[in-house]
Amino acid sequence: MQGKKSFVLYTDQREVFDELSDEDAGKLIKHIFSYVNDEDPITEDKLIKVAFLPIKTQLKRDLRIWDEKKSQRAEAGKKGGLAKASNATNILAKPSDATNYLANLAVNVNDNVNVNDNVNVNGNVNKQISASALFSLDDVLIDFKKEKPLKRPYFNRMAEVHSADSETIENLFHKWATLKEGESMTISKAENSFNLFLQNNFKSYIQKAKEEKPKSNNIFADMYQELLREKEKNNQSNQ
Repeated sequence: MQGKKSFVLYTDQREVFDELSDEDAGKLIKHIFSYVNDEDPITEDKLIKVAFLPIKTQLKRDLRIWDEKKSQRAEAGKKGGLAKASNATNILAKPSDATNYLANLAVNVNDNVNVNDNVNVNGNVNKQISASALFSLDDVLIDFKKEKPLKRPYFNRMAEVHSADSETIENLFHKWATLKEGESMTISKAENSFNLFLQNNFKSYIQKAKEEKPKSNNIFADMYQELLREKEKNNQSNQ
């Protein structure tokens, strides 16, 4: 059954399994899987042979039907492709027809592949960004920071999700971007990857930021703060 990734067992075949012991039923199902994976199984167990015969017949019948449908689809696809190619050749043979064809494409293509083609009267095509377009990390950063129709900037949305400010989210983005240096990816993939990075690293980043308090430029102020900390420790130990 090469090329076929599934097969069907029918409910009325349950009767065969019900008549077998659990051990023999297990042998039969393993024999079936071996058969449909083209392993040409051989068994000396006459009971398994007899039980498998009607199932084998049905599997062959289903495979024959599947092969016929596969051939029919391939032939239909071939004819459809040739027809489209012929139509496109005829259209593009005349400049005026080609311009009209592209103009119609600009109107209709958005419903099919979510890509807008804007065509001017000279026949020039300006494509907007498609969902499959690849971006550098710098461009991903720009996209994450900008407003979109009916959507706030991505960093703002993530800040709300994690109860943080957008600056913190952007700082984490730069850490993520360091790990992905040199890669190009779609906006959707970038969002998924960065979301996972946030889930795994946000809490530890916040904790580390709290521990790494900025030092004062005044050495005496630092010494004073250090003395206060020592005094607090001593008070706690004396209690």
